Amino acid sequence: MSRRTTALAIAAGLLLAACGNSSRPELGAGDGVIGDPALPDLEVLAGPPIREGEGGAAALRFELRLSRISDQPVQLRYRTRDGDARAGEDYQETVGSLSIPAGERRAYVVVPLIDDARPEPDKRFELLLSEVSGGNLRGASAQGLIVDDDLVPDCRQAAPGLFCAGAAEGALRVPVGVPLGGYLRPPLGGEYAPQLEELAGGNPLPFFQALLGFIPAISEGGGINVTPPNELRRSPYSTISPSSRGYYDSLMTKAIALSRDGKTLVLVKTDTVGMLDELVVGVAAEVKSRTGIDLGDGLIMSATHTHDGPGAIGNLSIKYFWAALDVYHPDLFAQIVHSVSEVVVQALANRVPARFGFTEGLEQGRGEDRYLNSFRRSREPYSEERVAEQTLLRRRIGVFRLDEVDAQGAPVRPLAVMVNYAAHGIMFDVENLYFSGDCLAGLERSVQARFETPVVAMLIQGATGDVSPRADGGPTRQRVERFGELIAPQILDLWRGIDNFNRAPELKLLSQRVILSLDKLGYAPSEYPYPFGAVQCNALAPLPLCLPATPSGPEDLLDNGVAENDAFVPQDTHLGVAQIGDAVLILQPGEPLTEQGLRLLEASPFPREHSFIWGYSQDHVGYILPDLKADWDLGGTEGTTTFWGWKQGGLILDRTVALLNALKNHSEPPPDEFQVNYFSLLPALPPPALPSLSPGSVLVQPASIARFGNNHLRFEGGDPVIDLPVVTLEEKVGESWQPMRRSDSRVLQPYYEFWLEYLMTNGRHGWNVRFEPAKDFPVGEYRFHVRGVAQQLPVQAPYEFSSEPFTVSEADNLVLEDLQREGEWLNATLAYTPVPGNYRNIEPEGEVEQPAPVRQGRVRFQSGSRVAVASKPEIEEIEGRVYARYRVRLPAAGTDSASGEDRWGNRTPEPGD
Repeated sequence: MSRRTTALAIAAGLLLAACGNSSRPELGAGDGVIGDPALPDLEVLAGPPIREGEGGAAALRFELRLSRISDQPVQLRYRTRDGDARAGEDYQETVGSLSIPAGERRAYVVVPLIDDARPEPDKRFELLLSEVSGGNLRGASAQGLIVDDDLVPDCRQAAPGLFCAGAAEGALRVPVGVPLGGYLRPPLGGEYAPQLEELAGGNPLPFFQALLGFIPAISEGGGINVTPPNELRRSPYSTISPSSRGYYDSLMTKAIALSRDGKTLVLVKTDTVGMLDELVVGVAAEVKSRTGIDLGDGLIMSATHTHDGPGAIGNLSIKYFWAALDVYHPDLFAQIVHSVSEVVVQALANRVPARFGFTEGLEQGRGEDRYLNSFRRSREPYSEERVAEQTLLRRRIGVFRLDEVDAQGAPVRPLAVMVNYAAHGIMFDVENLYFSGDCLAGLERSVQARFETPVVAMLIQGATGDVSPRADGGPTRQRVERFGELIAPQILDLWRGIDNFNRAPELKLLSQRVILSLDKLGYAPSEYPYPFGAVQCNALAPLPLCLPATPSGPEDLLDNGVAENDAFVPQDTHLGVAQIGDAVLILQPGEPLTEQGLRLLEASPFPREHSFIWGYSQDHVGYILPDLKADWDLGGTEGTTTFWGWKQGGLILDRTVALLNALKNHSEPPPDEFQVNYFSLLPALPPPALPSLSPGSVLVQPASIARFGNNHLRFEGGDPVIDLPVVTLEEKVGESWQPMRRSDSRVLQPYYEFWLEYLMTNGRHGWNVRFEPAKDFPVGEYRFHVRGVAQQLPVQAPYEFSSEPFTVSEADNLVLEDLQREGEWLNATLAYTPVPGNYRNIEPEGEVEQPAPVRQGRVRFQSGSRVAVASKPEIEEIEGRVYARYRVRLPAAGTDSASGEDRWGNRTPEPGD
């Protein structure tokens, strides 16, 4: 017999942070003296999920965690208490005492489980803490869950009707130096690109001629007909765009694998500007070669549309996109295929019995019309009533929930949360040269941070073509974090409210490959005179002055007559619809505008509340405008990259609705109009690497810092074309070094809490790790551990090292303001000193230049020798600034004074500091 053990918090895997209370305290001794503000808080947390095989010695581990390091030991007693699990039958009774030494933050209690051969229901017990000295007991108990797996079905040999789900995530390890996709970025690309001033005379033809000369073409000899200017250590992956400089945060792939009755559906998102059908086909082929699983049309891949993902991965099917993506590199494309496939394979391996549920809601905003997304395109062609409907779709949040279940169908732990929302990934502007998942990654991180166990949060875009993110003010990286912090609570509220769980949802996916041509689109001969499509159609260049696409090359005529391999703009695309139980996903191969999304929902045979637009999925054909010439005539960016005019959206809508009807009627989908056969004209050879002089040598060691400060580690590593260093922040626990983990037990990888940049100086491959601990980052002793690969003639060799230790301490930058006496009451506001130049956010509301309210903290008021502590602030907004006002009843007994700290030990300066 084996037993699977899972430790969960009482709140079903959620960490529910304490919120500020804005009600006025009752008359009395304020809100009470709650603990000693000079001492750290102590809480107990059940450990992360553990799986044991046959004969395994199972145990549940509970973590005792201090809010900060103390200069004195924290002593306590602990004991187990039965729930429906019984000591002596299901687990060994555990009683004892321990001390967390001064300078340490954690200790552990391990409770052995008793192995038996009886199939039985899941059972629970508690670990209780008591008699704490040297700390304030914040959480006195945690609940452990013992999940019996004698009757848990095996998803590898699934019984009929068994629904299984697995989730995984991993970093896209794109070499630094690869250009960013999404913009034509200065200085290099901007210097090449024709300037709009050339249109001042009203004749767009010179501009178009210059543009044709700018967009690179493959010469007969295989070379690129563009020669960039010289640049210090210009990446060989950069042809017309500047090289990327590093990572603000890791680009991520996330995958959710679903299976039932022999059908497998895998949902994938990547932090790229668009999805390419070539990439979908490539990943499916590699997954099949590694697992034997033929996903067929069961692989749905999408992009978050971050404009700070990798370029240089678009094959000849989209030459026009090279202006923003840069010239295709087959070896880089192969790296992306492999990286994504790794995550898909892991998701398939992680499948367990599961349940599925979903819901929808509306983003609530922060006051009148202060939503987190907004329209960026004129609503002129539409009535007020229609704009109101578009606005509701723009604000829509869809939430899909997957939970692991036990043999009886009871929930064990959350596995994945999929979020459907619309916002362009464009918070960073055209000047940015660092990789980032942008605001969409901020949303995912903030959702995941609210769980106690590792949960995969995955963003799938909606009808996003004319929708931009909106997060007011401040440095971009603070805005990205603020975006996530403001929307995540709304997502979690919807997640908690899901009650339509299905333990055996049916899985379906229908798709069709369609040809884009004037004949298929139904234009009259003179209506749209561009037989191969056109670009740059906007208000500056109306019909018939668009830039016509050039004919496809002879390579495609040797293939199948459809120009997926050698075209200036897309000549075909891939459409699809999917169903998971009652939820319907409408896949759109590009950037559908909101009106296009509305029309799809209105034409669908399924209920609107069950149907969700999924943009940037399976392929990318640019913007998808509705079949309304008045909208297309507005021009703008959306018109510029609608390659087949206004009727492109109409064709995509009609074909998609045909698939929806087939899905509804359980009938066969329309047949594919062509078969793909992707190939590349370029050899898939990685660029040569420059050697390293002394890889692993430290150039600058990190310094000790307080929260809100910053330090950095600088070292020589390898050439970016072969080496993306793996950097781990390690924490000293006792006498050992352990990887620092987030609250959900994930190691601090991929990058976000610290970031990575590259700069070649004096012939050395210099790498820089920058670190800025946020207000709640645990204090303690840390070091960086680095490993990588470098070219050392004549071979590539690994290197590995650890930095010198450094400490992170509490900050003393809190500000106590407006100390007032009102009779027997004292009150004051407590705030953080603004640090607008930092990249970590302090407060989601208000301006970054203003002091941010301390929503969770204490103020120690003193009058003469009398002391009282207030710990429940009133939150108020006055003239755009948010205040946290602490109030206590303390009759006057001398001079009034006050000091404060937040829940993590950051404090106001001591007198004389």
